[in-house]
Amino acid sequence: MFLDTSVIIELFQSDSGSPRFVNIYEHVKGEPLFMSVIQVAELSDWCLKNNIRPEDMMGQLKRIVGTIPLNERLCLEGSRIKSQMRAKGSKSFSLVDGLILASARSVNQKPLTLDRDFAKADGVVVLKH
Repeated sequence: MFLDTSVIIELFQSDSGSPRFVNIYEHVKGEPLFMSVIQVAELSDWCLKNNIRPEDMMGQLKRIVGTIPLNERLCLEGSRIKSQMRAKGSKSFSLVDGLILASARSVNQKPLTLDRDFAKADGVVVLKH
């Protein structure tokens, strides 16, 4: 399963017994977990805003999540996906979202997200808030 940044942050914020944590866990248990290297920047930004050392979060995350590096092919595909999603009416679908979706597809994984910007994308599991 490919974890969107919104899901990773939710896992760090939630108690392990909370309904949201349990819902996410039910989707990912027993699955190999992935994220894009670009999410390191998103997560670091979130950590700094919340007075958390990014290195601490990344240390924990690296033990359970494989990181997919960016390359030229993924960058081109990410921009195509962004363009397609904007054409479908997802006006706030970002280039980073496109890169995340391209990265997930590159390893044949479905992204798991809380982000409604992915609602019109094929092969994405969007959890309710």
